[in-house]
Amino acid sequence: MSTEVQQQQRYEVRFEWGSTGLETIAEGAGVVIVAQGIADGHPLSTEIEARGRVRASEWVEDAARATGARVYAASLRNRTAVAQRVLQFQVEQGDRVRVAVVAETASEPNGSGFAVDALFAGGAIVDALAAVGIDYASPEAAAASAAFTGLERAVGHLFTASTAGQKQIAAGRRDDVVAAGKVDVSELVPVLGADGYWAAG
Repeated sequence: MSTEVQQQQRYEVRFEWGSTGLETIAEGAGVVIVAQGIADGHPLSTEIEARGRVRASEWVEDAARATGARVYAASLRNRTAVAQRVLQFQVEQGDRVRVAVVAETASEPNGSGFAVDALFAGGAIVDALAAVGIDYASPEAAAASAAFTGLERAVGHLFTASTAGQKQIAAGRRDDVVAAGKVDVSELVPVLGADGYWAAG
């Protein structure tokens, strides 16, 4: 195990990218949060609201499920609701729960690779976790949080102006991109079950 990985393993809240990153921060985590930016232009919470249950991406089904942790999906839209659910889970466990926040992007099949929308989503989730007292964050998680909080007022514009946002807008999905850039507008908590995500709240 590399020194870099050991350093993240020390912390309660960790942050990485895609399935490869998840492998480096999953050890000992009781919760995995898949941080979703724009992806296909449809925030997962709105898909579940419309359909009740949706399939997870292949790497989430494989890599995230393999951790044995409880897996939630979060975005700007439902970050606080998910953070509160993690706190509830921690209370039920009667002990501090380590959280692996992993950014999902549409840039590669396994969800790896940098994307500013996924960075903001991950940072927003770390910030929401800190707000409920789950705040012993790795430097990587703290940096992602700072990226979000430092630009929070502009995040909606930055979502539409980002490479991923422009791609979706060109495909006629502007409304979906705008919806993905809304903060704390959903209380729905997608949980990974046997056949995809379902609404836990």
